[in-house]
This record gives sequence, C-alpha cells and structure tokens, in this order.
Amino acid sequence: MKRILTLGAIGLIALFESCGTAKSGPAIDILTDTNWQLTTINGKAADSTNYNSGLPVAYFSTDNKITGNGGCNRYNGSYNINDEGGINISQMASTKMFCPGNGESDYLKALESADGASVEKDKLVLLKGIEEVLVFKPKK
Repeated sequence: MKRILTLGAIGLIALFESCGTAKSGPAIDILTDTNWQLTTINGKAADSTNYNSGLPVAYFSTDNKITGNGGCNRYNGSYNINDEGGINISQMASTKMFCPGNGESDYLKALESADGASVEKDKLVLLKGIEEVLVFKPKK
C-alpha cells in the first residue's frame, strides 16, 4: 500500500510541478492533448453494458474546460489545477436524455468528486484523497 501511495504522490508532483500556474509542460500537454476513455470506476473495471453510447470519454482543454460523453449524454464543465497537486472539476452540465441504469450518474458523481490527478502518456487517474475513483486510457 505504501508503494502505491508513494507512486501516486510522485505522479501528482510530476504533473503539477511541470504545469504550475502557466499550464505548460509535458504532463499538462498530455492531459489536454488526449481524448480519455474510462477503464475503471471506483476500483472496478468499467462495463460498457452500463452505458448506452459506450464507455464515457473526457477531454480537458487548455482553457480549463472539460467536455465529453458520459455514456449517454454529452457533458461539460470546468476544471482547475492548483499548486498543491489537486484538481477541481465543477460547473458540470449535461444533456438530459433518458438513460437506463446508473452508469452515467455514477460516472459524473465520481468525476465531480475528484480532487487529485496523475497523468502519464497512457493513463489518467483521478483521485479522491488517495483512492482512485476514475482511470482512463487514451481513446483510439
């Protein structure tokens, strides 16, 4: 467990020290240059049968906007990265098509709960405290 925490902390430090307030550097470029597709939610593999339109996708723009598809509806919001290595996703809005099941609502709740992030070329992890709430891979 200590190894996971240490690696997570190193990932957060690398992400946010490289981007700072100017939002530049390799880690932020990876974050904002990729369409991210959900692979894990709340510690479990994401199951595409829980989403009408396939697995959720997220895109982080350089102007602090997040957009994507929650598996049924399109969504958008804002995100901020702070100097301490945290992320805040807020002002979320989405279209309101009927979607059976709880997959999309669980995803959007987890997305808004994130307060930390770790990004690498092939993996984006959103954290709540030290727990992984969402894990993404680049969408192909």
